[in-house]
Amino acid sequence: MKNTTMRWLAVAVALISVAVSTPAQAAPAQPPPRRLNAVAYYGTLDVIARETLGIRARFTTIEGRPVVGLPVQFVTTGERWFMCEATTDFNGFAECRNGPIPPPISLANLLVNGYDAIFEGNRWFRPVMAHNNIGVG
Repeated sequence: MKNTTMRWLAVAVALISVAVSTPAQAAPAQPPPRRLNAVAYYGTLDVIARETLGIRARFTTIEGRPVVGLPVQFVTTGERWFMCEATTDFNGFAECRNGPIPPPISLANLLVNGYDAIFEGNRWFRPVMAHNNIGVG
């Protein structure tokens, strides 16, 4: 019986030494999300019709290549009211054309503070925001 215990102990020590010396296989690491550049362009506001004209933003990689298919939200600065959403095209532009402004949005706030174009990020790209002003058109 003593020999059997010694054999089991030797086998356990051998298995532990093999397990400790064998490197663990890690899952392939996914690269971290990349940074983007964002530029918002000056827009105009038709006060009588309560709609924005030509509010747009461009999203590119750090290297300057346009990014296609990003969902971009356009919101008022300060109040953060949602105005519209657009997807970037093949040139990296997202644009809201002739977007009606819902009643809770203050036209004065929009004219004074402008708007923000926001991409909330995904597994490939980090969140980014761009800001610009709106004038009466």
